Amino acid sequence: MQSYKITFRGDQVKKIMTAAVAAMLLGTNCAAYAAAPKVTANVPLRHVAYQYIEKLSGMGYLRTLPTGAKPYSRLDMAKWVMEARKAAEMKPMPSYLAKAVDELEKYLEAELAELQGRGSAEDFKLREAGLEFAYADNDSSLYSYNSPRHRVPADWQPLNHKNNGYRYGEEGNFILTGEFAGRIGHDTVLALSPRFSYDGDEDGKARLTEGYIKTRVGALGVEIGKQPLFWGQGGTGSLLLGNEAEPRTMLKLNFLEPQKIGGFLKFLGTSNINVFYTELEGSRSSMAIANGDYNDYDNAGLLGIRSDFSPTENFTFGVARVSMLGGDGNALSRSNWGDWLIGENATSLVGDRWNDIAGFDFRYRFPGVQVYGELYGEDQAGYLPSQNAERIGLYFPQLSKDGAWELRTEYARTTNVWYDHSAFQNGWSYRGGLLGDAMGADARKLYVGIGRYLGDGGRLGLNLMRTDMERSLPSSQQVDEVWLSYNRKLDDTVYLDAMLGLAQLDNAGFKAGASDDSLFTAVSVRWTY
Repeated sequence: MQSYKITFRGDQVKKIMTAAVAAMLLGTNCAAYAAAPKVTANVPLRHVAYQYIEKLSGMGYLRTLPTGAKPYSRLDMAKWVMEARKAAEMKPMPSYLAKAVDELEKYLEAELAELQGRGSAEDFKLREAGLEFAYADNDSSLYSYNSPRHRVPADWQPLNHKNNGYRYGEEGNFILTGEFAGRIGHDTVLALSPRFSYDGDEDGKARLTEGYIKTRVGALGVEIGKQPLFWGQGGTGSLLLGNEAEPRTMLKLNFLEPQKIGGFLKFLGTSNINVFYTELEGSRSSMAIANGDYNDYDNAGLLGIRSDFSPTENFTFGVARVSMLGGDGNALSRSNWGDWLIGENATSLVGDRWNDIAGFDFRYRFPGVQVYGELYGEDQAGYLPSQNAERIGLYFPQLSKDGAWELRTEYARTTNVWYDHSAFQNGWSYRGGLLGDAMGADARKLYVGIGRYLGDGGRLGLNLMRTDMERSLPSSQQVDEVWLSYNRKLDDTVYLDAMLGLAQLDNAGFKAGASDDSLFTAVSVRWTY
């Protein structure tokens, strides 16, 4: 199994933690702190529980909208399940939705028992195991972000989205996954999610998708280890920070539950703060040179700060900033940190110490529809984000009266400077994947997905997506994807997930007239414990 580590130099720790504490104090001005809650593990980002929580929110069974800072903790989800059950006393649930809540209750049984005073969260144990078979017929040499305009050493794969940087090999793939989580002390939990895979391209591979320890200091949660983050509201990705790349090993701080804001800021309702710091590859300089005699810095840092607010039950928004900064031979001085704090960066390559993406995202719940969006800038002008990119989406959770039919439409766009930088020339990437949205720079994406919940509790989905990559190039690459998805419960503790998809590329590999067709199918079985 792959080992991983994170190292912090003394001067970095002092400056980073000072910034983190300052952000939390500023973001929770006049907050009224409640008693510190229990510490629980986070729910992995690809778990079906997120689909169920969004459906419950859309159907009006959750009082307050979940925020755009994921992952959510098991305790968060257990509280939402209790909310949904209470709401169902006044508004009976359709049978398919009641079955989804039953699944959530089984998955979160120990946390629900603790909240209700019937027991306590469980010690460290196996929570879930999965076995997947996938077949991919595609040409991996075509799926690079390297183009005549950009030289980012990262790749993507059709019909494989938000998968923590994992790439399927050509032809057959066998994948075994596990989720281990639980308490190892009164206020400390351990979570491990290993993945073992074998495919036609290599003999086998072992990875730890997640592996972290989580504890608390008062109301503040402290996490150290490896895990994916998703900051945003997008259904098909995040402009800022998603799970397209391999998860990073980090130090993360956040409040374990939202804090109520008082004083003159009380109109903001409740808030939460997330701060993390991680370091990128120690080989970024040699990677840049190998990719065309470019420039970058080994061990560059990645510092993220996000504040989420819920002014009303039907509105939530987040403000976030993520900075790629420093690195070997590019350390920030005291005055540099002052400039970073106010967003004043260098105007030339010499002295350029950081690369920012900053902005906000939101979600508003109307009766029968949710509107969500993202607006982020990849540069700054006048101390504010510029070179903006955006995402706008509509989620219709109740196309039919009982909500069995649902629809999502989404549009996203980036400009030609996105995920690129003059000093950090490997761009917004980590270990061969983009830290943000897989569509890349100077791109446009349109998605439509329709879903049908079935009487047995299963769900069938039809998804269509068009992505135009590097639109300013004469040989702009167009990617059309269509896929069917299906999931259902087979037995008391056994679940089935399946997918079948086709993709077509025009101007494949940014070569005029070239084309490529891809086929992907996958079937997986999950066992819960």
